[in-house]
Amino acid sequence: MRSYFYSPGEKVRKDIPISEFRQALAVENSLLWVDMEGMEDNDIEVLMDVFGLHPLTVEDCIMVNARPKVEDFGNYLFLIMQGVRFNSNEEKIESYEVDFCIGKNYLITVHTDPVDAITLNLERVDKDSPIISRGSDFLLYSILESLSDNYYPVVDRFDKRVDEMETELFEEPSTKTFRQIYDLKNDTIFLRRAIGPQADIISILTRGDFSLIKPANYVYFRNVYDHLVRINDIVGTSRDIITGALEAYVSIVSNKLNEVMKVLTLIATIMMPFVIIPGIYGMNLRYLPFSQLQHGLLIILLLTALLTGAMVFYIKRKRWL
Repeated sequence: MRSYFYSPGEKVRKDIPISEFRQALAVENSLLWVDMEGMEDNDIEVLMDVFGLHPLTVEDCIMVNARPKVEDFGNYLFLIMQGVRFNSNEEKIESYEVDFCIGKNYLITVHTDPVDAITLNLERVDKDSPIISRGSDFLLYSILESLSDNYYPVVDRFDKRVDEMETELFEEPSTKTFRQIYDLKNDTIFLRRAIGPQADIISILTRGDFSLIKPANYVYFRNVYDHLVRINDIVGTSRDIITGALEAYVSIVSNKLNEVMKVLTLIATIMMPFVIIPGIYGMNLRYLPFSQLQHGLLIILLLTALLTGAMVFYIKRKRWL
């Protein structure tokens, strides 16, 4: 657990004892930021006894939630938000959850793993940034903005993968290309499910329904909303490209199969005289044309070759070959 306490006219205090939390919350115009990474039993007691959080809020902080949401408990707001990062070890995009409890003069952030957006804002406070002196709602905005900005590297990398897939698709498509298209399509669905609901939550915060969000700060939350909408549009464009790539892949594979079938059919057609004529002369009949002649075999082979040549000429004239 890390904590920062701001009081007007005083230097920001870091990692104040839990025993002083109640006293800090009683100071007018102050702000207490408590960051919990990996909740423990004593953290749960602090949330319920010191901050008076509802048991359902604490339960949501402990359990992993599927979707972002915002809940108004009167004296505090509870938000569940999600960030994304690229797991280079498993070569996939994964999400992580960050929970926020925002009160009149406190902000609680809860997460299971290190979060770059949280670390960035902790460093800002360490460097005497004024974000902690502008209220809990502005500090919330600062973290949410950093959280949304972290989407850009992931989306840029995703966009690069789409471009590489397009290049491979029209140069030398293979089953590996199809697998890439399938993985990219799943990543698109994953990103849209993560970004869309969060944009809706940020939009709700700007409607003026919550007294803990100052009207003067609505514009900042709208800025976060614009970022998420822009990112969602980028992912949406990539989704259209991937859908078109999938259709193009099916078309390319189908055309290749048609070409193979065409060649095989032409070969079978051209070789047909060599199948039919020897088949006729292979029957157990006594009198067949040229069968009794000394040079009958040569004549029959010549006739077969002439028929084959005639078929090749006809096929080329029809531009089938």
